[in-house]
Amino acid sequence: MSTEAGKRTALILGATGAVGKACLRDVLQNGNYNKVITIGRRPAQLDDNIPQNNLEQKTVDFDNLEASRAEFRNVNDVYCCLGTTRADAGSAEAFRHIDQGYVVNSAKIIAEENKSQETSTTNNSKLSNVHFLYCSSKGADKNSMFLYPQSKGQTEDGIIKAGFQRVSIFHPGFLQVEEPRKQTRLLESVFGSIITPINRYTGFHMAIPVTSVGQAMRKVASQDATKPIAETTQVKYYSNKEMEDMTKQ
Repeated sequence: MSTEAGKRTALILGATGAVGKACLRDVLQNGNYNKVITIGRRPAQLDDNIPQNNLEQKTVDFDNLEASRAEFRNVNDVYCCLGTTRADAGSAEAFRHIDQGYVVNSAKIIAEENKSQETSTTNNSKLSNVHFLYCSSKGADKNSMFLYPQSKGQTEDGIIKAGFQRVSIFHPGFLQVEEPRKQTRLLESVFGSIITPINRYTGFHMAIPVTSVGQAMRKVASQDATKPIAETTQVKYYSNKEMEDMTKQ
């Protein structure tokens, strides 16, 4: 797995969603990768003005990832923006199956298929030198009483335990989308009309554009690309404010 500048490979999960598509655009326009791969249930649709000469889109069955192990090999940075809502999924069980199961199962396979050649001196294990960057949510807490934050927190825990040297977790607040949702989300529309002006004039850092989330994820990956191999999983969390500050630099 090449790690030289300009010879790295990015993998984006969930590139058809609001954050994932913004992340894909930013990585294609500004990332230092010789190959960008998307893996999803369908290809992402991009405008012709977005450079796509190094883009490779793959479709998989997330309910049978074992059949697609080869698609996850030889990557350096993984941007995971895969997720759903209870309403879109149809039930709490289906929500967990997609929002948590798909993400954690993908993370485990990526870690297994991209093992580091360097052996840890402390526990003789081989952590994957893939940098796994996950877009979670503000308030994620595996011990929460509520479905959404609890699932997000449990997903974070599963990623951390998957076996990576480096995990970065992003906690955005209310997401300000670029494109209209395919399905109208009434509560999101109402909340957005209230929270967006409050966020703009108060500086409470309650909301963030999806473009800023994607840009912050790419900047963190770029900054950490040359860091030395870790013997244990190094985990960093990024708040809404920290992401906003990164995009202003």
